[in-house]
Amino acid sequence: MHLLKCSLFIAILLNSAFHSLLVNSVRCSGTPTSILLTQRWAKTECKASNLIDNPACKLEQWTLHGLWPDNVKVIDPVPLPEGFFNTFENYKNIMRTEWTFLGKADQNTYITETTTFWKHEWTKHGYCAKDFIGSEDPKIYFQKALRLYRRANLLRILDRNGFKPNDTATYKTYKITNAFGGLRPHVNCRRIDNKYYLSEISICLNQNLKPYQCETEGRNPCRHDADITYPET
Repeated sequence: MHLLKCSLFIAILLNSAFHSLLVNSVRCSGTPTSILLTQRWAKTECKASNLIDNPACKLEQWTLHGLWPDNVKVIDPVPLPEGFFNTFENYKNIMRTEWTFLGKADQNTYITETTTFWKHEWTKHGYCAKDFIGSEDPKIYFQKALRLYRRANLLRILDRNGFKPNDTATYKTYKITNAFGGLRPHVNCRRIDNKYYLSEISICLNQNLKPYQCETEGRNPCRHDADITYPET
């Protein structure tokens, strides 16, 4: 009888361990070959009428949208740990100036909404980026994404290639793409009142987090020869 109880106990432990291993192995489905460092131009995003009170709309810089492993689907989302933001130094200022929320918000609700947005970025993309950043720690994910963002200064890259925010000028998509040399990033647009506006640029990074030529199109690609506006206001 004692032997039977021991056998049952061991079987339960093994089953529990197998279940835990199975859950961890299927949290992310797919085989990512690259990870996208995606930045947004607030002046385009904020042309939506419901964003008029969002304080991030006053920024005149590219802000981080996210760091996303390509070709991955989240099966079992991993939430941010309780109290995470209490451990992230200067996070409120970062939320206001660098990794911003460009949705409906005002001065009073902005940090709360941005906190929710960061939680979404971790749940949808962050955990499954572990093979690229070498860790399942969310703090390392956010810190590494911010370092990569600060290194890839899109405002400066575009400016030194003759692309400046301007409400009346238009630029060909392929010329903006060529400003990045052989990298060929994803250049995404929004169509507003029959005009195309530059909205997002995603740089493809390899397993070593080094930029390389994107092999696929973005999610809202500008037509290759389109005339697009890089708005100032």
